[in-house]
Amino acid sequence: MRDFKLFGVLHLADIMWIVLLIALIPLGIRFSMPREVAAHTGDTVVRFTIELGARPADGVRAPRAGFYQNITVGEPVFDGSVGLHLGTIVDAYAQPFQIRVFDEAADRIAQADVEGLELTYVVVEASVTISDYETLIGTFPISVGRNVSVRSKSFAGSGYIVAVERVR
Repeated sequence: MRDFKLFGVLHLADIMWIVLLIALIPLGIRFSMPREVAAHTGDTVVRFTIELGARPADGVRAPRAGFYQNITVGEPVFDGSVGLHLGTIVDAYAQPFQIRVFDEAADRIAQADVEGLELTYVVVEASVTISDYETLIGTFPISVGRNVSVRSKSFAGSGYIVAVERVR
């Protein structure tokens, strides 16, 4: 059996290795680039909603009924630990705090309001940088499920980001 060489110079296996390396070079370049290469700085506006959770009435951090009414729309919001400006409050609202209870009459589990407690939501609008990896306000990453500590002149609290919506 003769040894097959393309054009009498290269082995077929050598050509396959060269093609594989040429295909992997763009991937290596793409993943070795800094994150900012794929990002457009501050040209995207998003609104993210933070749920400031309710606690039992005897808890130290229990928000009282009407807590959201103390939040002023239009105020700047800052990160509670570092002090980074996160955006501007565009809305604040509350929903009744609910727990799951067993309804014996219907023989099922149902939602029941807890009197005196509410879940407070704060909607913040911010200019962000969106890259292939994350959404950033300056150096502060935001994503659904992230626990954030926030403060403004009218309130301070911590909670989870429950929604991120692109405005423009």
